[in-house]
Amino acid sequence: MSTINTGLTLDVLKAARAGTTVLQSFGLLLGIFRFFFRLQIRRLWWEDAWALAALFFALAYLTGTWIYTMQPSPISTIGFWLYVFLFNIVIWVVRLSILFSVLRIVYPSQRLRTMMCTIAVLFIVMFLSFIGAKVWFYTRDLSWTQQPSMFDKPTLPLGRNLVIYELATDFIADVVLIGLPIRLLWSVKLPRKQRRMILLIFASGFIVTIASLFRAICQIGNNYSLVGLSMDVEVGFSTIMCNLLVCVTCIYRYGRSSSVSISEQSESDEKDDDYTTRRRPQTTELLTTDIELGGTGYSSDSALSTCQEECNGDIPSSSGMHAHSERNGE
Repeated sequence: MSTINTGLTLDVLKAARAGTTVLQSFGLLLGIFRFFFRLQIRRLWWEDAWALAALFFALAYLTGTWIYTMQPSPISTIGFWLYVFLFNIVIWVVRLSILFSVLRIVYPSQRLRTMMCTIAVLFIVMFLSFIGAKVWFYTRDLSWTQQPSMFDKPTLPLGRNLVIYELATDFIADVVLIGLPIRLLWSVKLPRKQRRMILLIFASGFIVTIASLFRAICQIGNNYSLVGLSMDVEVGFSTIMCNLLVCVTCIYRYGRSSSVSISEQSESDEKDDDYTTRRRPQTTELLTTDIELGGTGYSSDSALSTCQEECNGDIPSSSGMHAHSERNGE
């Protein structure tokens, strides 16, 4: 394998990666806040499970990038394996988390729920097909692991056919994540808070698409000096946008709570849930009816009080009164 000329020195790579690490760390902090916030209010769902998985995979990805950057060969090869494969895992898990965020909002609709589940299966199939092809590409011939090619470390750029296939799957997934919110906003009448959540999901998908497009351009143009850094940026933006939905709605709610009464908030939450408060139990009202028996007004309220007094032993039971009347008859 020939040496890959990136036009960058290792020191420049370290400095640039330090900047992308700040971006990724911010996304990790948002993910931690999201999980514990949802855990505290007891509103964890599948979208949070996917987000938590993305959090762990993103942390492992960040670790792999620094092992590759800081360690010499052959240890750097371990870091290369980690960040090359974990990159795609993070991106697709984030997409599933965003998709399930939409699914949570439209869950009461059977038709939309079925459509979302079908799209989720499609996402998983596309991911598995690509990751399988990528594993085959990197393992069919392991001689590259013994040949330093970039920064005196073993590196193997992704083949052009796989780059095109990755670009195609990314394009399909991003179009879905952008198009779904637009369709929901256009054709489904949603409450105000849930419309705001859909808008945030649209913004998330749009920003992640921009990062994905920049990385794809670097890969197609064989700009190896920017491919690794563009992957770092895409992971950072993906984790941020994945968790920003919960954080923004939380900040908006508690920033607005001081100007809205508790009763108004409770009434609004029952009709327009943004999943930032505890689930309130359903309350039922006791209905009373007046019934006329033998010309005497008889109310279910009096029946309720009679029952309570009987249970407390304040009046004799019905069986005792019946026995007493029989003795009087005798």
